[in-house]
Amino acid sequence: MTEPTPTPPPSSSGASDAQVHVFSPNAGLIDGVPVTAPPYGDIQDVVLSILQQRAQQLGAPTPATITDNRYGGAIRLLIHPDGTTEQLG
Repeated sequence: MTEPTPTPPPSSSGASDAQVHVFSPNAGLIDGVPVTAPPYGDIQDVVLSILQQRAQQLGAPTPATITDNRYGGAIRLLIHPDGTTEQLG
């Protein structure tokens, strides 16, 4: 089953950060839309795949703020259309 790709929020000054919240190894939210990993999958792979699809649709890198409740931390990433990622300040 294919997970729905959340629609990017409108932005007047370029792409705004996707808001990602990870709750467990198989569940999270992207911009308020629930996403789940398949059995034996990892939510991290699902999230990055969806954000890569968003970057491909936009034709530009997608910034994301990822809050991971499993570890109690947050990180900002830039996900490129080719799937590469880089950490943002």
